[in-house]
Amino acid sequence: MSVIERYRTWFEQEQDSNLKMIGMLESVPADRRSEPSFHRSLVLAHHLAACRENWLDRMVNDSKSQTDWWPQEVDLATLRDRYRALEDAWSAYLASLTDDGLDVDFDFPIGPDKQFRWNIEGQIQQLIGHSFYHRGQIALLVEQLGGTAVDTDYLYWATAKQPDRWRVLD
Repeated sequence: MSVIERYRTWFEQEQDSNLKMIGMLESVPADRRSEPSFHRSLVLAHHLAACRENWLDRMVNDSKSQTDWWPQEVDLATLRDRYRALEDAWSAYLASLTDDGLDVDFDFPIGPDKQFRWNIEGQIQQLIGHSFYHRGQIALLVEQLGGTAVDTDYLYWATAKQPDRWRVLD
């Protein structure tokens, strides 16, 4: 399997996890949704979306369409459509990449007079870990709010896709 194929596979798992994350948020009882920790979980979910949107914009669009990294005005009802759009954009982007395209640097602003340089592969790796980190926070908040937390570990996703490789040995 090529390196880019591996990243595509990990992104496929991330998409599955995002659906589960949104389902977790939707499982929080209505009477608990006014609590600060529910708002925090929505901010985290929207932050994950913003990161995917902003980093792709930085890599392919010279940072022309940046969005708020930490939005405070958040709405559960908009999450599914937001994730669907960003996942479509990322799927198309990853489909267009080759292994050689991973070792490419891109520049982006980090302030009024500062630029930063990073590479495509490093940022893809960062986003994978970043997503696991915040989805774990969301799962904990959902559980504390009385919702249903779902395990989004890669292991469970991968073994469901390859059940013949997951077995008890005698």
